Amino acid sequence: MLKTDLLALLSVLDTPVVFAAALGLALAAAVVAGWLAGYAIRLRSQLAESRRDVVVARTALDSAIVETGLTRARLGEVEDALAKAEAKATELEARLQPEIQIERGFGESRFEAANRVLRDALRDRPQ
Repeated sequence: MLKTDLLALLSVLDTPVVFAAALGLALAAAVVAGWLAGYAIRLRSQLAESRRDVVVARTALDSAIVETGLTRARLGEVEDALAKAEAKATELEARLQPEIQIERGFGESRFEAANRVLRDALRDRPQ
């Protein structure tokens, strides 16, 4: 019984319709395999391009980080120079403030007040 069943199945599979269907499926599988291979190649090239882009971006990031560090160092130098300049300016302002205070009387011009202060200073100076 088993032998007859196998022979019947073999005779059905040996028909031209099944052969044509198998040939069609084989061709479809070959087309799909070719498309999948092309798709895989495209994906690999996109992956390689993405990796190159990542390397370029990482290089740009590293250079930006280095440049930021240099800028911070330069900013520190500028802040130090500014602090020194401000200290020097404060010192010079203190040293250069006029020791003579000229106060004008009512109705007295600046010129008259300056002449009066100079006359008083010359009169009171030690001989």
